[in-house]
Amino acid sequence: MNKDQKSMNSLQIQTFGYLKVFGSEGTLDEKEIRSVMVSKLLVYIIFHRKKALTVQELCEVLWQEGGSDNPAGALKNLVYRLRMCLKKIWGDYEFIITGRGTYQWNPEINLEVDAEAFEYWKKKGNAAKDDNEKIYCFQKASDLFKGEFVPVLSEEYWITSQAAYYHSLYLAMVKELAGLLEKEQRYQEMSELCNKAVTADELDEELHIYYIRALLGEQKQNLALEHYHMAVRVLYEKLGTSPSKELREAYDELLKQTNEKELDILVIQEKLREEESEQGAFYCEFGVFKKVYGLEIRRSRRMGISMYLLLISLHNREKTDQESAEYLRSMNKAMDRMQDVLIHSLRSGDVVSKYSSSQFIVMIETCAYEVAQLVAGRIEKNFYADRRGKRRKVKIQYSLNEVF
Repeated sequence: MNKDQKSMNSLQIQTFGYLKVFGSEGTLDEKEIRSVMVSKLLVYIIFHRKKALTVQELCEVLWQEGGSDNPAGALKNLVYRLRMCLKKIWGDYEFIITGRGTYQWNPEINLEVDAEAFEYWKKKGNAAKDDNEKIYCFQKASDLFKGEFVPVLSEEYWITSQAAYYHSLYLAMVKELAGLLEKEQRYQEMSELCNKAVTADELDEELHIYYIRALLGEQKQNLALEHYHMAVRVLYEKLGTSPSKELREAYDELLKQTNEKELDILVIQEKLREEESEQGAFYCEFGVFKKVYGLEIRRSRRMGISMYLLLISLHNREKTDQESAEYLRSMNKAMDRMQDVLIHSLRSGDVVSKYSSSQFIVMIETCAYEVAQLVAGRIEKNFYADRRGKRRKVKIQYSLNEVF
């Protein structure tokens, strides 16, 4: 052994957000390992270090679909490469013990694994009777959670299940901790906690609610308002959902705090003018679209003017699985382009909303049927404007109907 054995008694393992091994003598991370297979072997041995792992078990984990003609030989090579990676940093020490048809992490080398420590502090917080102790334990756990569990191995089935488990633990803990911090009026800590959490899971509406309440507690109404609109947009675009009762209640509280400071009609009028400079059609979420539609129906009937609804549907011409990443990427790109075309091809009085993952609904005001048809044709022309001579992967269909 080239280095002092005492320095090798403990190594720390980071698995959240990034795979890294570090100790007093240096650091080994996934970039230096340079192999997904070696990283996979390292993580599996670490999380099963209390027992000797058979060659058969390791081969089944590493080559789930029989990706090697000689798995035992390939495993031997991977173990050798892993040993060399570790010895390059910490010297000639027996990190992995070879037995009769088995491999095991050397139990003399203690490992401090972030995922295990996270789970320890989470369980200790759950058992705590005192709120301050619970807050302390949960904050220790939260500090350890730096992102997805071993993202470099995210396609592995056993990594995926563990990642989902830790993610679920983290979200449940954050919500409980946010409630405790709010109760103690520790809004800055609550805000920092929730900001980190919504980055980890932007589709959890409850996290957005806690974050907005934390910002309100810090008297950061403008940031709270910005975050509310961002949350509504993300939830609508990714999940097709409108704000829940609880999220709207947070919004109502936000408006109450904001408007209490602005009783001057001129100030209010100036704030209403802030977005008047925007050109093109008015784009909004479908919930807002329905309210505007109801208002415009009343106006058109009262004034005797025509109004048309235009439904635009996009279809991929390719025979591609609609659940595939390629199909979703193609359709998302086409929908983004169509949204931009609609906003810039229509008048400022027209209203546009995304109706589904492949459809837009448009409300066209005060025009004849022929004019509405010309508008639909102009939209299609502008959508294909940069694809002259190229194969069009996306087909556009539209239907036009007068509103009575």
